[in-house]
Amino acid sequence: MTIVEWGYTEIRSFLRSHNALLVHFSTVMSSHPYRFPDDLHNAWTRSDLELSFSTILPGDTFKQAQGGRGGAEGSVGLLVDLGPETVVRSVHHEDSGSSAVGSLGKPPSRTTCTDSISKRSDSNEWRVSNFRPIGIFILGPPYYVRQLVDLPDIGETEIEQSVSFPAILSDFPGKRMFSANASGFFEYTEAGWHAVRIETLMAD
Repeated sequence: MTIVEWGYTEIRSFLRSHNALLVHFSTVMSSHPYRFPDDLHNAWTRSDLELSFSTILPGDTFKQAQGGRGGAEGSVGLLVDLGPETVVRSVHHEDSGSSAVGSLGKPPSRTTCTDSISKRSDSNEWRVSNFRPIGIFILGPPYYVRQLVDLPDIGETEIEQSVSFPAILSDFPGKRMFSANASGFFEYTEAGWHAVRIETLMAD
């Protein structure tokens, strides 16, 4: 059977039809040297870099912090859209062990994109560059982000440390803030949280 690789139009249509967002999370699993909030500020301004993303559906959680069914690689991340310039190098239904030299993932197609959601045991991994930042995405509380701490008998080490919602807001002034629960996606404004549809987040 011939597998036809998808371009951004087919991938974007797939995400919208499956009510799935793409989020790059602040996590100690990342290979770059940045910690929160610099990691997400860097990701926002350097969209040319290839980063790891998870697909997020309503009802997904960061299992290590929230329990639930999982699906997210972290608590706080960068929500993005795709454009004609976007490159999706690989897609995998679990951690693909990605690096600059390769990954277990395969090029995006109907099969690989569908499997990345239907066969995921926890979070999946999409390797994407030249993305279009939309805002900051959070799942919680609690919220955990990548931090450098000095631990007794260990010294300086990176861990995922809790951070408050007001602190997240202050770290990203002027940026849109989003979240999700089992009923759908939400955007935070001065009036509080209100529902938002994926057709609005990834508008035509």
